[in-house]
Amino acid sequence: MDETVAEFIKRTILKIPMNELTTILKAWDFLSENQLQTVNFRQRKESVVQHLIHLCEEKRASLNDAALLDIIYTQFHQHQKVWDVFQMTKGPGEDVDLFDMKQFKNSFKKILQRALKNVTVSFRETEENAVWIRIAWGTQYTKPNQYKPTYVVYYSQTPYAFKSSSTLRRNTPLLGQELEATGKIYLQEEITLDITEMKKAYN
Repeated sequence: MDETVAEFIKRTILKIPMNELTTILKAWDFLSENQLQTVNFRQRKESVVQHLIHLCEEKRASLNDAALLDIIYTQFHQHQKVWDVFQMTKGPGEDVDLFDMKQFKNSFKKILQRALKNVTVSFRETEENAVWIRIAWGTQYTKPNQYKPTYVVYYSQTPYAFKSSSTLRRNTPLLGQELEATGKIYLQEEITLDITEMKKAYN
């Protein structure tokens, strides 16, 4: 396993409260139940982290595996982020299925990577008919920064997309353009809608 992936996983695990750790690791579904049973979660967190990293190394965790763990952590703590919400609408005469999740994911990743070479995009679908998208931005000369990502949550049964506020403001217009290009749709002005309330409505 690459050292940068190991460090990424380590930092993510260190952010997770101990009382949530097993729940999040099971939701991650990367380590098996048998592997998790070998971990003594009652010892110091540093020792737990070292053991978990060792298990991840044995399974050769990839950058995408690490990104999925980060997405799950963010899902559990989505209330701690500030979200912008966009309402997506079809253009005049456009016959586009806003709710075709497979088409949305394929188009989104392809268009974004075409527009910006150094970017990593990861997806996780949830039981609430939503897809979580994690975008780590780079530049023409630098690799993607995995510690300052942008998250987008798209609910397939609604025309709404939520975007986490990002410190990398220069990428916000680009993300909006890619959302529009993905499905030949248009983003209306930001509206007030709480992501947690949207989640409850579609459970």
